Amino acid sequence: MEHYSLAFQENFIRPVLDNKVSKVVQFSFPKGKVLQKHKTSSAILVQVLSGKVKFEAGEERILEPLQMVSLPPNVEHSVEALEESVMLLTLTPSPSMHTILRPTEGGASFE
Repeated sequence: MEHYSLAFQENFIRPVLDNKVSKVVQFSFPKGKVLQKHKTSSAILVQVLSGKVKFEAGEERILEPLQMVSLPPNVEHSVEALEESVMLLTLTPSPSMHTILRPTEGGASFE
């Protein structure tokens, strides 16, 4: 059994695990931090563990702790931290098993 701390980290992006089935990435957003529009060839689950974020993917949602959204592959989305926040991203299948992130102009990569 593995144990992982998911407290706010100094590093904005921290890969937590990649078991080749799924990849889990922790984001520690300072207030005001923006992850510009991007997309991935994986289906994603986005869970807010603490704080509050604005999540946009065709429509806007304000996500607070213990709320989650899901997206199918190849859907553009962006995130803005409305306050200091910790967010967990699960990509299925793991990008290591297929083509990773195809960012849009000015997008972001988080391998």
